[in-house]
Amino acid sequence: MHPAPIKLSAIEQTSPTLWSHMRLCSLRATLAATPAPDRWVLHDPRAWLGSAFHRVVEAINRGVAPADAEAVWNAAVAETVARAASHPFDRRFAAPERWPSYFLIRQRALALAAKLGAPPRQEGGARIGHRLPGRDYEPERRFEARGGRLVGRPDYYDGHTLTEYKSSLPDPAWPHAAAITDSFQRQLRLYAVIIADTSGRWPDRGRVVAASGQTLEVAIDPAACDAEANAALAALDNLNARLDGGAAPEQLAEPGVPACSGCPFQILCPGFWQLLGRGCLETFKDAAIEGVLEHLAPGPDGDLYTVHLAARSTAHGLNPEQAVVLRKLVHGELLPTDVGSLCRLAGSESGPTAGSAQTSRRLWLRCLTCRGSKPRRHLLA
Repeated sequence: MHPAPIKLSAIEQTSPTLWSHMRLCSLRATLAATPAPDRWVLHDPRAWLGSAFHRVVEAINRGVAPADAEAVWNAAVAETVARAASHPFDRRFAAPERWPSYFLIRQRALALAAKLGAPPRQEGGARIGHRLPGRDYEPERRFEARGGRLVGRPDYYDGHTLTEYKSSLPDPAWPHAAAITDSFQRQLRLYAVIIADTSGRWPDRGRVVAASGQTLEVAIDPAACDAEANAALAALDNLNARLDGGAAPEQLAEPGVPACSGCPFQILCPGFWQLLGRGCLETFKDAAIEGVLEHLAPGPDGDLYTVHLAARSTAHGLNPEQAVVLRKLVHGELLPTDVGSLCRLAGSESGPTAGSAQTSRRLWLRCLTCRGSKPRRHLLA
């Protein structure tokens, strides 16, 4: 059965996370704010680890003993695994110990829990790492500002210092480090606005604290924070006006290498596939292909199999006639009745075919985000 089209509608509120999507692409932000597309997203387990990390930090800041931090971590991971089991794509991540950096992030979470649970030290008259007695500054409290149109949950605010916890900070030598750092700074500026609007007082300082002990200080300049909030709300108003005016998904899309790289909604985005088909994403690093399924070839173990696609559009040096290696237990099974239908594969990696001197490539999928091979061109309403 072909799925019902996803209907896009106006967005009532924005947040630091949604603003980060909106700065890249209006369609990406709209899809992120709409529940239905989540079924078409293969989620990144590294993000799940970040959520479990935050659960541990929140628990300690609420008074849970550091000795119980591991139980909090295990419960958070178990809940994620249970949700993944019912998701058409995420169910392949059944073993959390195999998630990238699982043990590293776990150890960082437990180490930070021990540090936060230690007797608090004095800094600028405020107790760092604990809630101030008699003050309503709870960790992960949901704040609203600008008439409820700007919302967020800062990790921790003690009445003086606004703190965001991250499992790591980017290496400054990494090409994308500046963009990540800028995103963190913008996030704290919006949180500062939300806190100031709610409490009537601006935070004295902001910081991003990594589990490794690294700290990124973020200046809380009220004028800069207000400008950030104004820009986020202006973008929200502009997007809603276009949605209310009946803008088509391809009119909302702002495809390009910055916006499309790592976008979880590639498989749904008409703008991405149109640009890819015109050969306009020459520096795009991800492997992606749209094409007609020509035939299937079974593998030797009953699980591994190969699909052969006649490509309409490709990225990352893939071939017009492309072989794609899949595993039934990981990606699901395509059937002979699927031959002749349209497939989209995205979010993948490619490499030379093992044992072959030919220049052709075989696509070894990290993730298959179009389960089955039915056409998806009209999934978005």
